[in-house]
Amino acid sequence: MHKMRKVLISIMACLPLLAYGQNDIQLSQQFLSRVNYNPAATGASNYTNVFLIARQQWIGMTAPSTQVLNAHNYFNQINSGVGLSVTNDKIGPEATINAKVGYSYYLHFEGSYLSFGLGAGILHKSLDPNKIIGETQNDPLIQQYISNPNKLNPDFDFGVEFNTEFLQVGASVTHLNKPSIQIGNLESGRHFYLYGKYTFNLDLDWKIAPSLVGHMSSWPIMQLDVNTMATFRDRFWFGASYRFSDKFESESIVAVAGLFITDFLGLGYSYDFNPGPIKQYSSGSHEVSLRVRLGKGDTGGAGKTPRFFE
Repeated sequence: MHKMRKVLISIMACLPLLAYGQNDIQLSQQFLSRVNYNPAATGASNYTNVFLIARQQWIGMTAPSTQVLNAHNYFNQINSGVGLSVTNDKIGPEATINAKVGYSYYLHFEGSYLSFGLGAGILHKSLDPNKIIGETQNDPLIQQYISNPNKLNPDFDFGVEFNTEFLQVGASVTHLNKPSIQIGNLESGRHFYLYGKYTFNLDLDWKIAPSLVGHMSSWPIMQLDVNTMATFRDRFWFGASYRFSDKFESESIVAVAGLFITDFLGLGYSYDFNPGPIKQYSSGSHEVSLRVRLGKGDTGGAGKTPRFFE
């Protein structure tokens, strides 16, 4: 118990740094939910997509709990995608709600397309003073939080994505305007993403897609995810990821699996194992996803079209 208390106190002491450097949520099934961090992916599908996800990180500790809702569709009449993304993230006494409307414009070429996206919405942060426990009764740092426990600001994202039938490359920046959210020492900084994926068709049934996702905040924190995903008949998928933090120290080993129960309803699950010192206090992280594909989008026909490859 004494060791656990030390860990929790350390987490609380680092809250100002965590909030500045890691405002964005962390997902292990992020390729199913790219619109969270790149509005250029809005509408990038033959279908109207609705995506739900729930993540509980570091089971056994007072740690991040995240819920996500995304919905987006492509509209042929305006050559654009429109969508909605809402995230709810809690860690200890801090709660963050980020709600955004996404818009993307598509340039279609023979066998490929390029999209540009803009996300606009609100970022709300709050702190529950009753959950902040210091080593002294009148800790001056805690008093800063208590004096200003809520803040709401506009929030903007921008991104670009290029797709062919096999290749996907994207880049984006979130919190483009650096919302001046200050609760005590808490601030919101820009986050930068760069990712790529290549899909190999092994035969008529099997595909394998290695990918990389790089994430860096305006405070010097870098994270790199190395992923490989296999798909069978576009209905069942499984894979693994290895996540590095800055200085390339191992942070998580992730296993992912999922299936489409019907053509329009898919379920996914991922488990994060933390091989570092935190494994003494946590049994890992769990993430469950629900994916709904409605209709055939605005393509007017079954299957993939030259416009989209998802």
